[in-house]
Formats: sequence, C-alpha cells, structure tokens
Amino acid sequence: MSDILDPLSFENLLNICLEDYYSKGKIFEIDDKFFYRKKNDNLAFNFNGQYLSNPIGPAAGPHTQLSQCFVAAYLLGARFFEAKTVQVIDGKEMREMISKPCIDVSNVGYNVEWSTELTVEEAKREYIKASVIMEVLAKELDLADKKDFAINISVGYDLKGIKSEKISSFIDDLKDARSYETFQECLQVLRQNIGRFRRFKPEDIESISPNITNSVTVSTMHGCKPEEILDIGSHLIKDKKLHTSIKLNPTLLGYHNVRKILDNLGYSHVTIREEDFENDLKYETAVEIIAKLMELGREHGVNVGIKLTNTLPVENSGKVLAGESMYLSGKPLFPIAIGVAEKFAQSFNGNIHISYSGGIDKNNILKVLKTGIAPVTFSTILLKPRGYINLKHLLAPIEEEHFSSDKLDVEALEELAREAKTDPNYKNKGERGVEKEDTLPTYDCFKVNCGICVDVCPTRANMRLYDDRFEAAYQIVHIENRCYECGNCHTFCTRGGFPYLKKVTVFANMDEFKNSKNAGLLKIGENRFQLRDEEGKEYICDAGNSRAEKSKLEMILETLQKEYPYLLYNTHRT
Repeated sequence: MSDILDPLSFENLLNICLEDYYSKGKIFEIDDKFFYRKKNDNLAFNFNGQYLSNPIGPAAGPHTQLSQCFVAAYLLGARFFEAKTVQVIDGKEMREMISKPCIDVSNVGYNVEWSTELTVEEAKREYIKASVIMEVLAKELDLADKKDFAINISVGYDLKGIKSEKISSFIDDLKDARSYETFQECLQVLRQNIGRFRRFKPEDIESISPNITNSVTVSTMHGCKPEEILDIGSHLIKDKKLHTSIKLNPTLLGYHNVRKILDNLGYSHVTIREEDFENDLKYETAVEIIAKLMELGREHGVNVGIKLTNTLPVENSGKVLAGESMYLSGKPLFPIAIGVAEKFAQSFNGNIHISYSGGIDKNNILKVLKTGIAPVTFSTILLKPRGYINLKHLLAPIEEEHFSSDKLDVEALEELAREAKTDPNYKNKGERGVEKEDTLPTYDCFKVNCGICVDVCPTRANMRLYDDRFEAAYQIVHIENRCYECGNCHTFCTRGGFPYLKKVTVFANMDEFKNSKNAGLLKIGENRFQLRDEEGKEYICDAGNSRAEKSKLEMILETLQKEYPYLLYNTHRT
C-alpha cells in the first residue's frame, strides 16, 4: 500500500530543491520556464497585515499537506495558501476513516477526504518547513526580495477539539515558531549549507519570519449547531487573537435553488438530499452569527470574515468512490457558491470580507476578484491535466489588472451570480466515460514524453526519468512515501492504468518494500539494493557490478544513482 505520507526532512527538502534546480533547471518536476516572476505590483495585496504579491493559491486539500506541495505551488505563482485542516482525529486513525481512492475529477470534482492524514505535529512541522523554504527560494531564485506569501491555517471541527492541547499548541506554535524545534532545525540546516547558495545570504537566515500564520479558517461539520460555530469563532478571536474566517456551506442557498441550478446546467443526475439542507445552518442564523463575530473582532482588533464555500454533499453514485456520500466541487459549484456570496454581500451592504473557493478557473477568476472578493483559492483545477502548471493560466488573465478588497461591489456580484446560472462554461460536459482497459506497462508507456501522471499528482509522487536506452526515452518512477493513493493519476492515465501501483517504485524503508507488490528498489547498504522486478521476483543487486547486461529495473537504478542519488537514501523525516 502507498497511502502513508512520510514527510521529507528539511535537509532533504533543501537538497532536492538546490540539486535539481542547479543541475536540471527544475524543482519537483516543474521546469524553470514555468516559474512565476511577477511583471509588476498590480496584484499586491494586504492580507491581515501580511504582504502578498498576489491573492490567489491552493485551497485546503491535497495541495497543502506536504512541504513539497507548497513549494510546487509557490514556484508557479501561488501566494496564498490554505493549509489542510487539522483536528484531534489524525494520523493512522484518520487514514482508517478515509476510503481510497478519495478523489474523482474526471469531469467536475468529487472527493471523500476531509482533514489531514498526517498527525497534527507532522502537519505543524510541514507548514513550518514550507514557510521557511519558500522564503529561501524567493531570494535564491530571484522570485521576490521579501516574504510575499501568507499561510492560512484551518482547524475543526468542534469547540472541544479546537480547545484541546493538541490543536491549541498547533495554533500557538504556528503563530510564533521561534522556540519550536523544527523552526530552529531549519535555520541550522541553512547555516550549514550556506555555501551552496548563489543569492541567499547569511544575513537572510536571520530575517526569516517565525510567524508562520496570523489567520485561521474555521471548518465545521455539516449540521454543526449555530451556537457551536459562534463559540468556536469567539474562542479564536478572543483567546487566540487570530484573524478569523468562518467557512460556510453551499447549502445556505437553499435546496430548491441549488436543485434548479444543477438541473439547468445539466447535472440532473447529481443527487442532493433535502435533509442535508434541513439539518445545516440556515442563512438568517448565519448572518446573525457573522455579524456578532465581526463586532467581536472589532473589539479585539482582529479581522473577521467568511470563507465561501465548503464542498457540496451529494449522494454517492458508487461508480468510483466508496461510501454513502461524496462532496462536489469544480464547475457546478461555482454558480452555487457565488450565489451564496451574492446573498452575504447584499445582507451586509458590501461591508464583509469574503475569501472564496468553488469552481475557480481561467474564465471566472478575473470577474471574481473584480467584485472585491479576495483571496481566491482552488483545488479541482490543480488536479486536472497539467496540474500545478494550471496556475499560470489563472494568473494570465489578472496580472495586468488592479483590484480592491476594501468593499464588495454588490452590483458586480449580483451580475456575476446571475450570469453563472446559465453560463455555458459551467454546463455538464459529460460524465466519466467507460473505464479504459488497463494496458499500462511498467516501462515504455509511450514513444514520446507523456507524463500526465506526473503533472496531476498533488504530492509529487511520480517523476519523469530520462534514459535513452529504453524504447521510450522517458520512464515514470514512483516515490512511495510521497503517495497517499488519492487515485488522481489513474483517473487521467491514457492507458487506463494505475501508475502508483504499476511503475518502478523507490522505497524508503523495508516496511514500505514489504507492504507493496510494486516493482521497485530499496537501498539496503553501500551500493547494495533490494530489488523486485515486474514479475515479482526479489533479489539483491550490487550496484557496483559493472557487467554489461542489465535488466530494465537495474537500468532504472543505474540512472537514478547518477541523476537522483538523494532518492536512494532513506528519505523519511529525521
């Protein structure tokens, strides 16, 4: 099984970034030609006192759980990051609650995952490492001359859990990480490696911010009682002094309104349940809660707003994902979520801060930002072909524009909500087709460089390996401890296969090797490797052997030793 994420140590993270960039011109399979280098300061944005060079980035989810996810998004232009939600149920206990695969974005977007599968301590360390390495890369790669991003944490799902020592210390340590062990380890690694940098200077180490976040989004379960939401928000405002957003649900638009939107756009097959709407927070009550929290925020000197919206609970078709329910995102969520935004803008006469996520793409991001909504986040678009590179297509329509988030433009939002209900861009383009027959081989997928499974992997668990001794010069290699079996690479595999199960796999330890049937390799000593070929045969390979005749697996090993030696060491956290 490949479903246990094992974070990189900061030393390994730094090594990968520097080695691959200065030897291959890429980092985590993203070429320098795609790196985002801003043209101007038009998009500069103040988010709760933090400078952002632009107000867009990944929503809480698969792209904000490991440090390398943050790096990949940052390189391509993301500057606002919603870290994946943490709660008291975490680690192994959470993994056992989530069926795999957990994502299906073959047409729109469905998922059955929720909070992080890391432990809360692991998540804390990942967000610290991510913040530090992004500051380092900004200067080393000449992307920015100062910190130009913000990380917004997300906590759930009830007051008892949020007030627990586990979540309370998570919040406190990310507000100020200067005395936290991981932050100090990161600085020490930078000092030890300072000679490897070309632009990043010793004095830059001391300027790295220990303040990982000053803002939080409250995530609650569907059906959470109104008084619980009010109490959670009050605690975070009064006791934690955090700028606070309350994430609200698309059910606030009402069952009949949502049903009509889905039907008119061709999603009549999507089954929503009236009881999900009846049991959820009602709009009038939501307005009362937010008004109270905004007043409380003013009293305590913090900003309070809303996050729109959560995903929409729907009945599971059972075609791909397991369970009774799944959660809809992507195109059909846009007219629903923007409809909720319209209602709040009207109720507060534009005087409410809205952070937005729901069906964002290159066709609507400019219109959304022009209404005064910001920041804007997204997930489904990053799971589509080209993956993180789709950030470039989201930035292109907006980088010559100017935006203001001082007050919402109610009329513009009303017009956008009205148009979205009939806009062809959000209409159903056809559901998942017939499942392709699995013809994916271990080697030589295609004669040309395909690599879709590399681009769509949110955790960078697949990579292209150039080796012209093969029939296809590019081979796909899978990195076991970066994969949590979301299934997205299978969704888009043109050969109908499962790259995370079929491709040559690099294992970090013997437990991983034994718990998998993948063809692959594990370093067990100096130049000694445990190998398992595509037929399942296991044997020991002395990589120092100079014999001319090598198996395909041994050829992969030889190329990895030459081009990616850091992958052949135990790469899990230290």
